[in-house]
Amino acid sequence: MPTHGFSSEKLLHEDYGEVKEFKAPKPTHPESVLRTIPAPILPPEFDYIGETRRHLWRERDAHPHCGMDAGENTLPIYLALHLAVSMYERGGFDIDDWMERYRLVMTTPGGHRDTFIPSVHRKYFENLATGKDPEANGCPEAHMGDIATFAPLMLFIMRNPEKSQMGLYRALKKFSSGESAYSAAFFIAELLSLVIKGDSIETAIYEKMTPDRHFSLAFPYRRWIKNRDDAQAVNSTGIFATVDEGLPLSLYICLKYGGDFSAAIFANANIGGESTGRGVVIGMLAGAQAGFSRLPQDLIARLKYAGEIQAVGDMLHKLVAGV
Repeated sequence: MPTHGFSSEKLLHEDYGEVKEFKAPKPTHPESVLRTIPAPILPPEFDYIGETRRHLWRERDAHPHCGMDAGENTLPIYLALHLAVSMYERGGFDIDDWMERYRLVMTTPGGHRDTFIPSVHRKYFENLATGKDPEANGCPEAHMGDIATFAPLMLFIMRNPEKSQMGLYRALKKFSSGESAYSAAFFIAELLSLVIKGDSIETAIYEKMTPDRHFSLAFPYRRWIKNRDDAQAVNSTGIFATVDEGLPLSLYICLKYGGDFSAAIFANANIGGESTGRGVVIGMLAGAQAGFSRLPQDLIARLKYAGEIQAVGDMLHKLVAGV
């Protein structure tokens, strides 16, 4: 999380060194994205920034996640936890219940602790505030963090494929225009299902899928993996938020480091860019390949709210397993 938004490896390492453990973000960020984003004044029912954080959007170098703790989840995965609870309590995906919970998290003072609000959420509430239909005027680009929020739905596809695919489509349609977000999310769900059922990530990609299944399968991952470092992969894919950049790089990291969950997580963190959205996809795939019993429990224990996250994970497991 603290390395989110760095495009310069030099600046990243000046602030955080080589990341080998969860770290809290510094208050400032030399490449802060907040400086480029307007902070509109919206009616309280649509105000996604909040008065306690608004001043940070006006500071030139405020870290996008300043004030968060080491091991704390950023907004997309925090929303995913709320989605998982909604699905468990409703016995599946109820879009009305989810959207009400979503609205409360985003607009209630203290509803979440993040400062950076991804573009799909900004666009959604700005559409509402100006009387526009969010579905007809959604965010045109698909970003990794947008998909990360719907990780529980990707897992639920294993239990009820047809209904959950439609739920995933409807959920993303609330925020994103076009098909890129849904196409990527469903591809990840399909890949995740294969890995959970016992295939390695490499087997799932190279033996169970064909290159025309998704654009991200067309990259020369095996050739890149033979290189001493990750530079060729990073330079070829890009490191920022769009699915076009983030998903191929996520697959590369999973293929190269996925046999060691911690190595995969921290390799991703040390690349910077859209480290948070990629991290969700990498965590799901590398975690599924490892299996729960082989996950580094000491690392999981250092997550903020680790007990609550484990409880939500247990809820989601019961829901997907139908128990």
